[in-house]
Amino acid sequence: MNSKNPKNERIKRHYFHHLKQALGRSEQTIRQIARSLTRFEDFTSRRDFKTFDQRQAVGFKGNLARSGLAPATIHTTLNDLKLFFGWLALQPGFKRAIKHGDIEYLNLPEKTMRAATAPADKDFPTLQMIEKVVAVMPSETAIEKRDRALIAFTAITGIRDGAMVTLKLKHFDESRRLVLQNPKEVATKFSKRIDTFLFPLNDTFEAIFLDWVAFLRNDELFGEHDPLFPKTALGHDSDHCFKAAGLSREHWENASPVRTIFKTAFRNADLPEFTPHRFRNMIVAEMYRRQLTVTEFKAWSQNLGHEGAMTTLTSYGKIGLEEQGRLVRTSNQMAGDNQRSLTASDLEAILKKMGL
Repeated sequence: MNSKNPKNERIKRHYFHHLKQALGRSEQTIRQIARSLTRFEDFTSRRDFKTFDQRQAVGFKGNLARSGLAPATIHTTLNDLKLFFGWLALQPGFKRAIKHGDIEYLNLPEKTMRAATAPADKDFPTLQMIEKVVAVMPSETAIEKRDRALIAFTAITGIRDGAMVTLKLKHFDESRRLVLQNPKEVATKFSKRIDTFLFPLNDTFEAIFLDWVAFLRNDELFGEHDPLFPKTALGHDSDHCFKAAGLSREHWENASPVRTIFKTAFRNADLPEFTPHRFRNMIVAEMYRRQLTVTEFKAWSQNLGHEGAMTTLTSYGKIGLEEQGRLVRTSNQMAGDNQRSLTASDLEAILKKMGL
């Protein structure tokens, strides 16, 4: 494996500092960009960035095409490189070396671009599937109570797992049934403030979560600054091996244990495994099923943390194949009844008119 190029490493440090401090990019985004630059350097055998030209751009695109990477990953990688070399072309010592015309050779063909940016079909659990999962989960021990509450809570909030593992008891306003995701204390996406009321999807789920909060306060004597979903405390068995020993008063370091809990729960219910993020798709499916008004749709969308309702429609709101077929097959009948389905364009126009 080739050793690192000291000049390139120094340039990348400057660029990452620019991304974080000037553009406010998250650590996760910067890590993704670093992976893209590493792919390019692997292809050029760590040649100096000053040597970039259209031949390297075309050759790298061909290398990516043969790599087996997903079209979306290829698209992201090339976009990261275009932005990097565009920035580099403005830096002292590189203005003559990097030509903007060469950067354009990192563009994908139109056909490949369409494939890379086409929304992918995503499997997600139905509300009924989640109800089955929760129904078969045990709830005798503190850890079992926590795991069941985790799934019930996610189903009625759609909260991202990265934010969930940073929540404290004080972030839940029980009287208003409101989860306060303050980015100063909760790891929200793009550090946005998100105020999430419990969705009215299942009364049992809400009761399970409220019972969990009461258990933490009354039985475990947790305070406002303790985690809402604490990690597992470890002890030793008679053979001096580690074993679960109840709840700690610490947060999980990341969301990996939560995703494991979800997959295990679905597997134990003899259902396909799903991660917490797929629950957001379930909530949007319920939005369609319940035929919400425009203002209700906007409120539910905002509850998920989306600034615009079009994000909900385009990122999570693809209609399932069977529902698509039902709507298409009954469209003539609906027209005869002087009814018409609300399209994305219709909704966008209405929302703009309403200032939403």
